[in-house]
Amino acid sequence: MNENQLRDRLFDKHKDDLLSLVSGLKTPLALPDETFPHIAQLLQHRTETKINRMLENLESLQLDGKEVRLVRDGDTTTRIDLLGHIADSGDLAIIELKKSDQTERQAFTELLAYANHFCTLFPPLSESSLQSILVAPMEGRGVRDALAQELIINDKNVVALIPNIKGDDVSLTPYYPSDLYYRWIENSILDDSSITVVTASFPLIEGWIDAGEEGGSPPIYTQQAFKTMTGLIAQKLEAQGLHGFVYARQYWSEVCPVFPNPNTIVLCIVNPFSPHRASVEDGVVFGASNEERLDGIQAIIDQMEDSEFWLDGLHSAFMGQAIRIMQESFDEFFISEDGVEVVPEICLPDWGAFKTSMIEAVFCHNMQIRLSGLLRTIFSEYIAHCYATGMDDIYFSDDLPKYGYIAHDHFLAVWEILRGLAQADEEEEE
Repeated sequence: MNENQLRDRLFDKHKDDLLSLVSGLKTPLALPDETFPHIAQLLQHRTETKINRMLENLESLQLDGKEVRLVRDGDTTTRIDLLGHIADSGDLAIIELKKSDQTERQAFTELLAYANHFCTLFPPLSESSLQSILVAPMEGRGVRDALAQELIINDKNVVALIPNIKGDDVSLTPYYPSDLYYRWIENSILDDSSITVVTASFPLIEGWIDAGEEGGSPPIYTQQAFKTMTGLIAQKLEAQGLHGFVYARQYWSEVCPVFPNPNTIVLCIVNPFSPHRASVEDGVVFGASNEERLDGIQAIIDQMEDSEFWLDGLHSAFMGQAIRIMQESFDEFFISEDGVEVVPEICLPDWGAFKTSMIEAVFCHNMQIRLSGLLRTIFSEYIAHCYATGMDDIYFSDDLPKYGYIAHDHFLAVWEILRGLAQADEEEEE
């Protein structure tokens, strides 16, 4: 049975019961009842649960067309193998088929492109209202890596089914990413050495961003200004798919006069190109990473004519992206009719030293923290666990706030909980 025959078989005979062909659903990784799981376990459970939920949606899948032609920039030959919708939710469903492992990576790329095309046709539709389904052998490393990235990191609604064909009989087996992917993420996501820090310091602005009375907190209007700033930066991080957190810091009013720029917005982002995780010297890749990851980077380095500064270049580009986020944010924050500029002093401190400095972390008010990406997911899951068990082993103990939103806005709780989770994972590795 070739691809066209498989496509026709699914459309003609399983237009409204595709789920009947799916078998071999995996029970999601079980999580401990009393203790909070390690990050790898948490992400694996979330991803496998999401895959099963998407497959369950196929119960109400209705296939509406086959070989649906798309017109994109004059290209009239692009076709979607199968197009349908999920009756219960109204979500669109796009299915791309490939029986050969040699073309499955291309098929997956096309599948994601089709989803983007529909978002263009129906603005402001987002991919959260689409379900993308790849039917392919899933034998190539490239397509497995790509699927894991879209599911775990980008949180896309995409699922893969492996076709099993014996004569005229067809069955579909779900593909689940290997647990290795989750361990690689765990090894980097909360590590201090993976954090890039950008600080933007600026002076007091009388009547708008002031210091409070000695021994007291900053004025409410100052705190509200900081809340707006950190919230807008967190939105930028989410929009750009970055994982991190941002918070505001103001020195105690007693010491504010000593500093020309006592206000600071602190942006912390997980840097995938951290030199600590992977560096190169004399053509040899090394770092505090999984050996398989280092081997993969080494394979790329070995094929380059001038590779000595390639990783450094990626790291510098990422740092530049973080700096631009901060600079562009300040342009938005302080745009005004009178044209008076507030130009921040940008610095790039080392996170490990910064967060343990008495001046930078203790003799000041830290507030209005906002998380993004996987860090927000991990923290939210931890808080949910605490309320389910009635206990926080890292910070609140048995004195949890009345409501969860209070914990999410509690700077020291976020700080200590992320640090505690990182230490727990390090102890497990040892």
